[in-house]
Amino acid sequence: MRPIIGVASTKMYFPGNTLDQFFYVGSGYVDGVARTGGVPYILPLLTVKDAPFREMVERLDGLILTGGDDPAPHLYGEEPLQGLGEVEYERDLAELEVIKLAMELKKPILGICRGMQILNVAAGGTLIQDIPSQVPGALQHAQKGSRQYGAHKVMLQPGVVAEALGKTEILVNTSHHQAVKDVAPGYRATGIAADGVIEAIESLDGLHIGLQWHPERMWAHDDNMLKIAEMFVNKCRQAKHSAR
Repeated sequence: MRPIIGVASTKMYFPGNTLDQFFYVGSGYVDGVARTGGVPYILPLLTVKDAPFREMVERLDGLILTGGDDPAPHLYGEEPLQGLGEVEYERDLAELEVIKLAMELKKPILGICRGMQILNVAAGGTLIQDIPSQVPGALQHAQKGSRQYGAHKVMLQPGVVAEALGKTEILVNTSHHQAVKDVAPGYRATGIAADGVIEAIESLDGLHIGLQWHPERMWAHDDNMLKIAEMFVNKCRQAKHSAR
C-alpha cells in the first residue's frame, strides 16, 4: 500500500473575509507526494484545546513541514532582534507538538524552509533570526522573481539528500531570511551555501531531513529535484513496512 504522508497546513484569511480563517498548503507539496507514489493528507495545525494530534500522527507514515512565518525566538532561548519577521506563535506550538509526536513514533520528517527551521528548534537547535543583518557577506537568500528556478549553489555533504540527487553541488531557489545557526544534537549539516549559511540538515539516522530551499516549487519542472520527493516517499514506505 502507498504510504500516507501528512502535509502540515496553517491558517490564513482570504481577501475580503476577515472573519473566517482557512487551512491552506501549497499545491506543490501534495503534488510531489502523489507523483512519487504517496498518499498526501493535508494535516491541519489545530489551535483548539486538546487537539487530537497523537491520533492524527499515528495514522501517518511520514510528515512534511511546510514554509511560513518565523518561529518565535524564545523557543530557542533568544530575544527578538530588529530583523525578525512576522511570528505565528499558535502555529509554533501546534507544530512543535506534531513534530515531537512524529519523533516519538519514529515517523520520517521532511522540513522545507520554515519546516527545516522549526524541525531544528524542536530538536534543540537555534536559528539565525535575520541573515542580512547577522551574516557578513551574505548572498541574496530572498531571490527576486522566478522563485521556481535556481538562484544560488549549495554544496552537499554525503547523506540522503546527496544520494537522492546524485550530486555534490546543486542550484537551488531561495526564499528566506532566517536559517539554522546551531545544528540540533543528533543532526548534522549536509548542505552549505557559499556564504556559510546552512541549507540542509539530516538526523544521524537519516530519518529526518531539512531543506532550506523550496524543492516543491522546482520539482514541478525539474525531474531531478523531484527525486527529493521520491526519496522521502520511499523512506515513508520503508517505515510503514517496518512498523508492521
